[in-house]
Amino acid sequence: MIFTALDFETANATRSSVCAIGLAQVKGKEVTHRIHQLIRPEPMDFDPFNISIHGITENDVRDAPTFGDYWGEFCKAVEGPLVAHNASFDMSVLRHSLDLYNQPYPDIDYYCTRVIAKMAWPNSPTYALGHVARTLGIAFEHHNASEDALACAQVALQACMMLRVDQLSDLEALGLHIGHLYPGGYVACGGQNQRRVRKKDVDVPRFERLTSGPKEPESHSFFEKHFAFTGAMSSMSRKEALLYVQERGGQHHGTVGLTTNYLVLGQKGFIGYASGHRSTKIRRAEELACSGAPIEIMSEQDFIEML
Repeated sequence: MIFTALDFETANATRSSVCAIGLAQVKGKEVTHRIHQLIRPEPMDFDPFNISIHGITENDVRDAPTFGDYWGEFCKAVEGPLVAHNASFDMSVLRHSLDLYNQPYPDIDYYCTRVIAKMAWPNSPTYALGHVARTLGIAFEHHNASEDALACAQVALQACMMLRVDQLSDLEALGLHIGHLYPGGYVACGGQNQRRVRKKDVDVPRFERLTSGPKEPESHSFFEKHFAFTGAMSSMSRKEALLYVQERGGQHHGTVGLTTNYLVLGQKGFIGYASGHRSTKIRRAEELACSGAPIEIMSEQDFIEML
């Protein structure tokens, strides 16, 4: 088994604003090499919200290469397919960064460990990287690009063991749609009935927090998904969260029902949930999940990571 786990950190909500790249190379069943590279985004525009997540500032990257400068080294470092947790985000960052520097997309397969984790551990209450890693006994420093890539690689390895496959490509026989990036566009990685073919992005969309969403929301993982919320959120107001969902093509419902895809728990509510407290919405979501409905209980941190 050979693959390269990948994680990007960004300076702001613009998908081309890479400020750190983490890579973890896997051969056989071991991580053989790790890379952590700071990147100088162009323009140099750091959002305090992003800084609060990864801790990287302008001063840290002032002398770092741009993504365009580093792209050649990136290509040399990658062996096998790419693997990322919530790969829709990382592949979007990769595409928009390549667009910014007028570079063609590589021809490469990719896998999402969030999707794979759902196959391996279908009863998990959430599939955030932090939760999955903790459950599997993987210790790492979240939102450090190299550490996140390492955790992603280890999740992929343990999931393959759980699903009794020797190669990532074997997951296709279990219902996984393998993602593929190619010069003309990409095919998204997903479970059954989630595959979408996309044409190459024609421009670099600019995201503005709370004011404008992506120009092509149909490429976002929120598109056509139904959300419900419960509990107070600590990072933003409920109104702001709903706006994020709407900007990205999702829908909000005040109650949990058969069409609900995600129930988002505010931070305090998720702490209570982890300790055994069940609100009416949570109980309803669990009942639906047990009956086979495609619903996931998501923490506030999960929600933020998917933005």
